[in-house]
Amino acid sequence: MNPAEKKYCHKCKKEVSCHFDPIAHWEHLLATIITCGLWLPIWIGITFYPTSICDECKEPIYEKVK
Repeated sequence: MNPAEKKYCHKCKKEVSCHFDPIAHWEHLLATIITCGLWLPIWIGITFYPTSICDECKEPIYEKVK
């Protein structure tokens, strides 16, 4: 995401800058091994569709699907 890009935060009720939390791939690899692969779809989902985090209130920013 471009640092200058802003998204609408429903908690703050305004346009805010946001960031993505880093993904702990080693933890997800361990969870995938322990669960015999059941964790893999979740790991793929959070890797390719990360949630934006509001820089002001630190809450997730969920975008409405059209």
